[in-house]
Amino acid sequence: NDGSTLDLTEATVLLHARGEQLDELMAAASRVRDAHLRAEGRVGIVTYSGSVFIPLTRLCRDRCHYCTFATVPHRLPAAYLERDEVLEIARQGAAAGCKEALFTLGDRPEERWPQAKKWLDERGYDSTLDYVRAMAVAVLEETGLLPHLNPGVLSWEELSRLRPVAASMGMMLETTAHRLWSEPGGPHYGSPDKEPAVRLRVLTDAGRVA
Repeated sequence: NDGSTLDLTEATVLLHARGEQLDELMAAASRVRDAHLRAEGRVGIVTYSGSVFIPLTRLCRDRCHYCTFATVPHRLPAAYLERDEVLEIARQGAAAGCKEALFTLGDRPEERWPQAKKWLDERGYDSTLDYVRAMAVAVLEETGLLPHLNPGVLSWEELSRLRPVAASMGMMLETTAHRLWSEPGGPHYGSPDKEPAVRLRVLTDAGRVA
């Protein structure tokens, strides 16, 4: 309640709060938040950062059965947005007052779709991650928007390589239920990047890289 950083054990205990204990926890969190706002001289003011959405590619190697973002090559004009298209979206966002560029994309589509690999090869990129890194640099240098990357599962090396060009990176942990990934008919069945243990490992590595 004094604003000190929690260690892992303390955080784990607090995650089990329910009922009156949860109410007390939320009240304490509110007091810490309000104390910080007072110290910053902005009582009652919550800030936000406007972000422009850049769908770099809607192709993905995973087969999440609820996803409405990913699609198939014949439903797209091209496997990826071209560099000029990316920058045009970013410039429009900057003109509208945005501060960040949110790159959304599927996981390693070139490993499932020949069209994606061909597109990357023709432009001299080894992978989708190489391309997203190049586009993050281009957006940062040419528009001043801060890149936020959402490229999915990454290795330690890939996290380290993207970190210098990204203000932040994100990845959802939809569930820790292994059966939803491993059993036929599950929403993540056939999606190699949705194995809970893999995603938990990436989140742990991301915290260490930061």
